Amino acid sequence: MKIDTITDTYKEFSEDVYGKTENCFWVLDGALSLSKANYTGAYSDIVWMVNWWNKYLSLNIEQFNKTIVTILEEGVDLYNREFNQYTDYKKLSKLDRSTSAIVVVRINNGIVECFGLGDCEINVRNKYGDIEILIDESVEDMDTEVINMIFNNKERKNRITFNGYTDEELVKLQKNRMRINEKNGYYILEHEKDAIKNGNYKEFKLSDVKDIILMSDGYSAIYNKYKQLTVDELMDKCNKDGVKSIIKLIRTLEEDDSSFKKYKRLRQHDDATAIYINI
Repeated sequence: MKIDTITDTYKEFSEDVYGKTENCFWVLDGALSLSKANYTGAYSDIVWMVNWWNKYLSLNIEQFNKTIVTILEEGVDLYNREFNQYTDYKKLSKLDRSTSAIVVVRINNGIVECFGLGDCEINVRNKYGDIEILIDESVEDMDTEVINMIFNNKERKNRITFNGYTDEELVKLQKNRMRINEKNGYYILEHEKDAIKNGNYKEFKLSDVKDIILMSDGYSAIYNKYKQLTVDELMDKCNKDGVKSIIKLIRTLEEDDSSFKKYKRLRQHDDATAIYINI
């Protein structure tokens, strides 16, 4: 089995993390709260959150007598208990809460188990070349209006007030954030355990699988936002040239479009993370 990994950020601390054990792989893509709250004393609460989950998964995900959903639900309970050392999470507004998308792949007794919550994604290619994509597109759908606001505002550079956004953009982002873990919104990893059962889950026979890639949306942008590669070409390039080669393409495109004139997106650079697995 060939495994190649990368995470890349322009920030001091990434809000993405990835991890792996002998039989399991995961990627988390965190989202900062939409207030200026910082309860944990870390660089930010989201950095604390994704690193907490990275450690938890490394210690618990290979409990093969439990489902991935059960392990994550138990994780939410433990996460809440530890977070409550800083403040009572039940008193937090949804705007104060850090959230994270998550994807997990677990190889369990000849079966490839795939779980996803939020807009990270898993692509599984079988030996016949067919690809199945596991992703929740509702987050991207809700971001579209904000992206259009960014793309059409010629004066936005002079009006940014918080975390790279204008007041008008923040109002829409906050409205969307208030819909986390609701039927008319989107499901995501945070303090609500009930969200986990709304994730996407699928199984594949290990003997049928050729390769797999787990990605945060900053990495998958090369095909679904920037349209530079197909998913098939992306996986082929990761296999041939390594996952770092995709980062180089992404960052070059973003640098060349610093004015947001060509590629619609929420920010110039997003954290980008991937795990490529060739079975």
